[in-house]
Amino acid sequence: MKKGLLFRPGSLWIGVHWSRHNRRFCINLIPCVTIWITLAGGNTP
Repeated sequence: MKKGLLFRPGSLWIGVHWSRHNRRFCINLIPCVTIWITLAGGNTP
């Protein structure tokens, strides 16, 4: 499992997104700030 933090001007949403293809959760608690968590075998952003 890997995790990280991204600052993206285009990520204006708030919420949680699961990508089955990448095996990754993306969580935005603040617009433009994304916390990502990748499960084993997943792709990092």
